[in-house]
Amino acid sequence: MLFHSLDYLFFLPLVVLLYWGLPRRWRLGVLGSASLFFYGSWNPTYLLVMLLVVLVGWGAGQWLWRWRRWRGEAVVRTVSLFLLLTPLFFFKYFDWLAESAEAVLGWGGVDLGLPRVELTLPIGISFFTFQALAYVIDVGRLSRKGDPEAAERNLWRFATFQSFFPQLVAGPIVRRHELLPQLKSLPLLRPQMVGAGVYRICRGMMKKVLFADVLRVAMVDPVFASPENFTGIEQMVALYAYTLQIYYDFSGYTDIAIGSARLFGIELPENFRRPYRATSVAGFWRRWHITLSNWVRDYIYYPLGGSKVDGGEWKVYRNIVATMVIIGIWHGASWNFVVYGCLHGTAVGINRWQRKRSGRRPGDPMPGTGVARAWAWTWRFLLTFHFVVLARILFRTEDLGHAWELVQGLTDTSLLMPRFAPLAWAVFAVGWALHFTPEAWRDRTESWFKNQNPLVWALLAAVIGGMALTAGSGDSLAFVYYQF
Repeated sequence: MLFHSLDYLFFLPLVVLLYWGLPRRWRLGVLGSASLFFYGSWNPTYLLVMLLVVLVGWGAGQWLWRWRRWRGEAVVRTVSLFLLLTPLFFFKYFDWLAESAEAVLGWGGVDLGLPRVELTLPIGISFFTFQALAYVIDVGRLSRKGDPEAAERNLWRFATFQSFFPQLVAGPIVRRHELLPQLKSLPLLRPQMVGAGVYRICRGMMKKVLFADVLRVAMVDPVFASPENFTGIEQMVALYAYTLQIYYDFSGYTDIAIGSARLFGIELPENFRRPYRATSVAGFWRRWHITLSNWVRDYIYYPLGGSKVDGGEWKVYRNIVATMVIIGIWHGASWNFVVYGCLHGTAVGINRWQRKRSGRRPGDPMPGTGVARAWAWTWRFLLTFHFVVLARILFRTEDLGHAWELVQGLTDTSLLMPRFAPLAWAVFAVGWALHFTPEAWRDRTESWFKNQNPLVWALLAAVIGGMALTAGSGDSLAFVYYQF
């Protein structure tokens, strides 16, 4: 069931009406049942995989709390984390590692035929696995401190936490302290929350259908499918278009997730903050997929020692690169993503070295005044932006060979004007312009919308729907991050 489909537009209002129309004691049951149905509608068999993660996560939490003073607590935590990671490894990484092992041994003359899983990846498995991992780690930490609320006792509430349908398949990745207390209290709708929710859903639908899908069909897919048929300029334009497409696609999903949750009185964390306006690669990751960046910081970077690790400054840079490689392979089982993580890790390390040399901290104003400050911002922005754009080659291509072909294609100096449809150019230009508008404009628009009456909400939603039918790609394209 896709967010931008008629199925979801029937499903969401029905669940909202049931949720608020039934007595309070039944609402958690409605939310949990709807979430399990939502995930099972793709593949009922894979619902069992998600339920297995639920049972292991909940059971591990109970065990860690009850046996928190037992010397074997570390063993329980390690075993539970291993069990949680097993489905993710089996479905997502086993075939890639088997193929890589065969290739390495083949260079040495060893012909090794390893079995393959060759099964479709369960939708959202990386998201709900990381959510369960964070829960177990947090429960272990809080239990050692004697927190009586560390572990969730109610299995159904925990299952709803793990399967909450607005954010289940593509985030944002939520922590126990962000969602479980809300599921426990089941808050009432606050003033203007419905309007804010409808606004975010409309905005997300517009991002997905009017921007991401049009760019994908008209500019991105044709070029990446047959780069040899396009000039270097056209390939570069397609790369800019893909950079914009993936932002509108993923942030559009997040908008719909946050808006849908608000209709139940629940707040989810933000996941984007105008990422392409960053002036450093480190700053980019503080703006892009924020909940994943925070996850790897808290559960990978800090446990490795972070920036306070003993043994020399080089270990800090090792920790940075290792963390970014984890982010890379989280996105996919491919050497493309390993290289992607290494490149971003190296860039973040360079950012740290520059900050230490200059004494500037993240978020500090640009050095200088007037023209000097404007120039300091401009060169940092352009360098960061084009690093992110060029690294997207690894994100979009199938393997390193295809990535290299596209890099070579960018060197083509043919001066033929790019051959894209006028609508695609219009969407491309408007999309980039909107991304760089002041954030205050976005906030004022949302504030205006949520203060209107429901007739205005319905009218504007109908207008956006009509525009989607008129200008949209006409295809029901899944969100990019469903594959992760």
